[in-house]
Amino acid sequence: MKRSSGVSPDELIALAQQQAERGELAAAETTYRKALAAAPHHVGISCLLGLLLVDREDVDGAIDLLERARELAPEFPPVQLALGTAYAAGGHDDLAVAAMESAIKLDTSSTVPLERLAKHHIRSGRTREAIGLLRRIVRRDPAHAQAPFLLAGLTGDHTATRVDAPPPDLIAELFDTYSTSFEQHLTERLEYRVPKDLVALVGASPDASRHVLDLGCGTGLAGVELRPYARTLVGSDLSPRMVARATQRGIYDELHCEDLLATLARAHEVDLIVAADVFIYVGALEATFTACAIALRPGGTLAFSVERSEREDFVLQPTLRYAHADAYIRRLAAAHGLGVVCAEPSVLRVDNGRPVQGDLFVLAK
Repeated sequence: MKRSSGVSPDELIALAQQQAERGELAAAETTYRKALAAAPHHVGISCLLGLLLVDREDVDGAIDLLERARELAPEFPPVQLALGTAYAAGGHDDLAVAAMESAIKLDTSSTVPLERLAKHHIRSGRTREAIGLLRRIVRRDPAHAQAPFLLAGLTGDHTATRVDAPPPDLIAELFDTYSTSFEQHLTERLEYRVPKDLVALVGASPDASRHVLDLGCGTGLAGVELRPYARTLVGSDLSPRMVARATQRGIYDELHCEDLLATLARAHEVDLIVAADVFIYVGALEATFTACAIALRPGGTLAFSVERSEREDFVLQPTLRYAHADAYIRRLAAAHGLGVVCAEPSVLRVDNGRPVQGDLFVLAK
């Protein structure tokens, strides 16, 4: 391959991927463009750059780049798949489905195109189509990490696979995908105000005296509300890109890209733990409550939201989020030495025009 300034295109690709993983998207774009300038007919670089442009919300730029790449290599499955992703981001549903279906026809061994189209159908509300593709994935790869879980959620058939917790990479991928538009989508379209409501229920004075953990911190929406109360504010999230956007706020003393149990394992004498719309992606909460109870100091507070289950302790819903029963939460609290200070019903957000009913809890050790 042609080399640019002594650095090969492959080395530039590796560097750009590292930059993207750290959330340095502008730098990654510059590096990918250098690689493409050095190897202008390298369709793989065009695919990677196109997907990055989608992440940077330059959808028109991504589509233009990837359509030109498809002209160079129309039989190359990754370019069809990347173009389908760009079309989907731009709201071009028919074009997205057609491109992804082309990738499926061209690649008869991999599950990736099937998975990408299935998730597009899920986001578009086409459950039947998604289920059909997920079943094809399981037939092709019975040990697939995500498809059985997604099938269980969409069909309600929980007998074939464990659904007490989601595959961690599924949650990280979900929030990586939405990291650029997540906050605006939540606050403007879904009328989301759980962080404000939780902090109001805690009822403490904003005296900057507390050691606070923000579990599943996302882009830092809860952190903004918590900062006035915190002497130290620690956030964690599974999504690298969410953590990168939270870092840009400059409000956290520490940020970690990891599972919440890893964050809690290092924590001691915590005054306040907040988990705003986090347990809906966890499922069974026994291990989480154990870790929170250990991390809290005597008198420390745990504040969180859950979607409401009227019957089962916890249940995976067709939305692929979990709902939890009031009795289950209270039983766990009692078992872990946590008293219920407050439990209030709440509309957590608006989803497809319908209010999502849930509960806000404040527990004290």
